Amino acid sequence: MSGEEDLTGHWRGFFNYPSQFPPNPFEAELTESAGAISGLITQPGEFFYPPGTVLQAVIEGSREGSELRFIKIYDDLDRPTPHYRGTIQPGGDEVHGEWTIPGDWSGTFFMIRAGKAKAAEERRVSEEVR
Repeated sequence: MSGEEDLTGHWRGFFNYPSQFPPNPFEAELTESAGAISGLITQPGEFFYPPGTVLQAVIEGSREGSELRFIKIYDDLDRPTPHYRGTIQPGGDEVHGEWTIPGDWSGTFFMIRAGKAKAAEERRVSEEVR
């Protein structure tokens, strides 16, 4: 594994609910050490929280090759614990995958390293202006 593939850093992304609910954005600060993944996710409260609510969750997981697995443990311990499984894309700056709350529901997620997200947005805006 080269240094550029280490997942340590700031990430931005979104996760999707079943079709009747809108996607929810999140930011994650990840640390990778010898295949162990830890970090903190911050996200807006979803549809059943008052507007402006911010949720935080600790993540614990592992990485093996291009596979990333982690669980998200919310500060609000009454919330269920989602399990995430994703594929790290070549270069190590994007992850695509799915989340599930066992026996309940599931959806997809996508995250991109924050510096890469800004570069992609700037490139898209530049292409739109031409």
